[in-house]
Amino acid sequence: MGRTGTRAVVIGASIGGLCAARVLSDFYDRVTVYERDELPDGPANRAAVPQGRHVHLLMARGAQEFDTHFPGLLDDMVADGVPILENRPDCIHFGAAGHVLGTHHRLQDEFTAYVPSRPHLEWQIRRRVQAIENVEFVRDAVAEPRFDRAGHRVTGVLLDADDPSSAVEANLVVDATGRGTRLPVWLEKWGFERPREDTVDVGIGYATQQVRVPDGLLAEKVVVAGASNEQPVGLGMLFYEDGNWGVTTFGVGKVEPPQNFAEICTVADKILPAHVAAALRQGEPLGEMAFHKYPTSRWRRYDKLTRFPAGIIPFGDAVVSFNPTYGQGMTMTSLQAGHLRRALESPGADLAREFQRATAKTTFPVWQMNAIGDFMLHRASGPMPKWYRPVGNLFDQFLGAAETDPVLAEWFLRRFSLLDSLYMVPSARLVGRTIRHNMRLWLAERRAEGLPTAVSAPTG
Repeated sequence: MGRTGTRAVVIGASIGGLCAARVLSDFYDRVTVYERDELPDGPANRAAVPQGRHVHLLMARGAQEFDTHFPGLLDDMVADGVPILENRPDCIHFGAAGHVLGTHHRLQDEFTAYVPSRPHLEWQIRRRVQAIENVEFVRDAVAEPRFDRAGHRVTGVLLDADDPSSAVEANLVVDATGRGTRLPVWLEKWGFERPREDTVDVGIGYATQQVRVPDGLLAEKVVVAGASNEQPVGLGMLFYEDGNWGVTTFGVGKVEPPQNFAEICTVADKILPAHVAAALRQGEPLGEMAFHKYPTSRWRRYDKLTRFPAGIIPFGDAVVSFNPTYGQGMTMTSLQAGHLRRALESPGADLAREFQRATAKTTFPVWQMNAIGDFMLHRASGPMPKWYRPVGNLFDQFLGAAETDPVLAEWFLRRFSLLDSLYMVPSARLVGRTIRHNMRLWLAERRAEGLPTAVSAPTG
């Protein structure tokens, strides 16, 4: 592939930064990744990734995308013990907004899921990027990008803001510093507008305990019970490559999550199947619990800016950070890597604009459905568009039907995993199926109670 420039710099060695470096290595002679945190040699938690100790879902779409960027990744993960669920709905218990999906049947379409822990996935990706000949990792912090006011572009980075000699020249700088990015501040400093920010105040606090559950008690590998208005504490359990379970509980709308293992088990008794809750109670807690707060989902609308400097792009959570309880963040980052590649492959294109437009296009449907769920089901605060309520009510009816209709359940499972489409919008055929299904259930309930199943038209 033809080279675009001499050097690219990536700020941050998160999964986002690693994906960006992988793509850039095909277009630049040299790629330098700056990371202030010590990078472990194996799959271990990092201090700079406090949320890494909590349960992370790798969506089926994300697995496909990552394997495109890193061929052989999925096979190597399975060889290292990462559970793989090939068309096995019986290994998944999935509850959403108080509804348990009826997926205990043979799926009509192929569905493959992988269950790596966040440290394991990051390590698998990192070692592949480290093996790329023209990529180097430097343990150092970047103070700020270096901006050329005359050329209206970023020309590299400064490792020390007060020392011009610390400058590192680059044709492109990728900001992969996550939710705490300072790019909006830098833009204002350089004479540009800050991006508009779309936010949803979700008020999530979550707590995680690693647990060793005795063998043979659970066939499931993924257990999810989302929060709802009636039950504002949810729980996710994932069986990982080390043979242990990651158990994350979370409270929405500023409701506190459990503070110890006994309280986790109490929540499990309320919202999980009895055999899962019983197995968890027989488990052995490992290490200390981890706590984290996520107050606000945030989408920085760089795509709406009319002016943006050349030579720099934001990436990953620096653009948009999704409610972590939906488990979509890593998958959406993998999609951004594809956008970056296609933008670099477009000769003469405005790189930042092409990338930001493509990212906005895939972000929009996922952001909207998350926001509707957060406001309608997860006690989010702030101004809410009026149309969210009827859409949320309709989707609640759909999920109710999906409890006992396997076709609707499979559709939801695939769309939630971001397969087929990023839009969680049922077709007219599925809406009709939902109405007929719910009507049959209603009629059956009326008959069981000895009530009339039709209402006569008024006379006189």
